[in-house]
Amino acid sequence: MQMIADSTSAVEDWENYVDNLVSIHTDMADMIDWHKIAGQPRPSEPYQASDHRDRAEMALAKFKPSVFHAFRGGSAKVRSRLETQVEEAAARDQKLYQDALAAHAKAVAEWEEDTALAKRLVLGEAVAIRQVIEEMQSLSDTALVGTAIEFSIGENFVHARPKVHGDDIVPSMRRKQLASGRLSETKMPVGQFNELYQDYVASAALKTAGDLFHILPLGEIYVTCTANMLKPQTGHQEWAPILSVQFVRDSFMRLNLSGIDPSDSMQNFRHAMKFSKTKGFAVVEPLEPVSA
Repeated sequence: MQMIADSTSAVEDWENYVDNLVSIHTDMADMIDWHKIAGQPRPSEPYQASDHRDRAEMALAKFKPSVFHAFRGGSAKVRSRLETQVEEAAARDQKLYQDALAAHAKAVAEWEEDTALAKRLVLGEAVAIRQVIEEMQSLSDTALVGTAIEFSIGENFVHARPKVHGDDIVPSMRRKQLASGRLSETKMPVGQFNELYQDYVASAALKTAGDLFHILPLGEIYVTCTANMLKPQTGHQEWAPILSVQFVRDSFMRLNLSGIDPSDSMQNFRHAMKFSKTKGFAVVEPLEPVSA
């Protein structure tokens, strides 16, 4: 029974790993509506309330000398105490108002900063685009995407270049559980191995484009995935482009990301990809020149 349980667990781990490898794109950065932020109204001025003082003055106005006040030091002391409470209540109201003014000043400063950035982004300003990308560290947090992401940025233009992992990220063995419950491991066929790597690269491209669409108000995003490949002319490993895609926002947002085949989904966009089941990827020319 322990052998069967271990086999089941090993197969589940393998299946989960493979599934995660080709579904990186289903986990996107949070959406930011920069058009909405650009149109946000200025925070309203705080209102100077006098609730505490009003209640204290009402208690003072209702005060009437009584024989019972003799037990509290006399009517004069009771009235004096109520008058002091009015002053303290007024000071409390003033303190709350000053706190509200300070909070409002902070809110106005944040509003000015956010709306100014949003308006620059809506206009496609390159400096603003770079600022947002640098602040959104989530673009490089996902270890499955690759080792790094480089960006070329212009007016209304972003070309992302993720350095994806090599095909060694794909398992070389397949696991399944036999009818007896034992674990079976066999070498993965070349075609299946290469197709899994193709889906991984396409998923990384989709993830990169999706994150950028979510944090930037751009209509198009260029993504060129580069891999460390052996160059036959030199015999050395070099970073080379293997997939280049021009993603269009409207088409991207219509995708059912949890139901697509990553590599097949590239047909929805203009792209450059040379791939065969027997040989895998070949080097391609990026769709757009990538400036340094």
